[in-house]
Amino acid sequence: MKPLKKKIKIPALILCLLVFAFNSSVIAQSSEDKTSIESVSIEECYQWSRANYPLLKQLDIIDKSSQYSLSNASNGNLPQINLNGQATYQSAVTELPINIPNMEIPSIDKDQYKIYGEIYQPLTGFTKVKILKNLIAHESEIEKQKVEIDLYKLKDRINQLYFGVLLITEKIQQYKIIQSDIDSALVKVKAAIENGTATITDRQLLNVERISIDQQIDENRANKSAFLEMLSSLTGKNISEESIILEPTSSVISTTNNRSELQLFNLQSQSVNLLQTQLNKTLIPNIGLFAQGGYGRPALNFLSNEFDFYYIGGIKFNWNISSLYNHKSTRKSLNLMTEKISVQKETFLLNISLTESQQSAEISKYQNLIKTDKDIIELREKVLNTAKVQLNNGLITTIDYVKFLNDVNKAKQKQLLHETQLLLSQYNLKTTTGN
Repeated sequence: MKPLKKKIKIPALILCLLVFAFNSSVIAQSSEDKTSIESVSIEECYQWSRANYPLLKQLDIIDKSSQYSLSNASNGNLPQINLNGQATYQSAVTELPINIPNMEIPSIDKDQYKIYGEIYQPLTGFTKVKILKNLIAHESEIEKQKVEIDLYKLKDRINQLYFGVLLITEKIQQYKIIQSDIDSALVKVKAAIENGTATITDRQLLNVERISIDQQIDENRANKSAFLEMLSSLTGKNISEESIILEPTSSVISTTNNRSELQLFNLQSQSVNLLQTQLNKTLIPNIGLFAQGGYGRPALNFLSNEFDFYYIGGIKFNWNISSLYNHKSTRKSLNLMTEKISVQKETFLLNISLTESQQSAEISKYQNLIKTDKDIIELREKVLNTAKVQLNNGLITTIDYVKFLNDVNKAKQKQLLHETQLLLSQYNLKTTTGN
């Protein structure tokens, strides 16, 4: 029995080791998948959101569709091959109205049969095919540009979320500084109570203010978590509380308009020009070479009533004069399309110009506000420092001190808000101009 026990024990040990190794690898992989990004920049968020957005897949679909269409258009230059057949019965056939003695002139049967193949090589279609291929390429670029415009709109959403997280983070840090000030004041009030220069009410007032600050921190943390969750959904990355959200640097903003819409208008105008060229080509006659071979009764000899092979070749000429009917009205329609594109472009540029002016004014406004914010904070802090001394000496009440503390807090909160709004306005202007 002892050897049997050994045989059972060794595989069981190996099995346990394998299970442990498997679970460890799964746990390690799971923890790796859940690891958050260490640091995040706004430019990375732009790139991640674009790569993560489902609409990006449409660019590849447009490319493949364009390739198939171009391949089909290129076939227009290849010889056209047709196979035809027919069986007919006619009421009369060709007869010779003469009688020759001692000679029988054969008559053709009224049921006739024919099967033949024809090869046609166009000679004047190369230019038309080239124009068609250019049209397909331009239409493909137009569709891709429309997708690019939709993808570019993601930047606005990233801006709002990213700078929202920055502002909330700065607010939380500011509240923590206030917490430290209140904790320091509580220590001094406790000593003052023991010395009889302060009352328990003073300590309670500070505790109430401390709890209020805690509430503000909790509320801002909840808002930050919501913003980070939305930012993670857009980028496809795990951006958590531990991630460092890097503050963008304010840079010189180019006034050159590089919006994708302008390229779209240019492509649309080029497509209309190609349609006008294509319209002119419809007036050109079609010329081509052809060769036809078949088998039937009768063949080329209409006096023979026997099945026979035949062939014929030459040059064909075709001119669709009916295309002149709509030529003038079609040209007017294309001219209206050109005017429509021009109006849309002018309207777009006007709206962009108005938005640029508004955003530039906002940038100047926040720059001026930040200058005055610094002056206000400097004065408020001087008053607060004096109030601290007065509180320690029992010259002012805790209520007065809390008021001075809140004044400094509000001034700093305004500065943080204005600094973040300045950065947001600068990046909104960059987004507006396509830079």
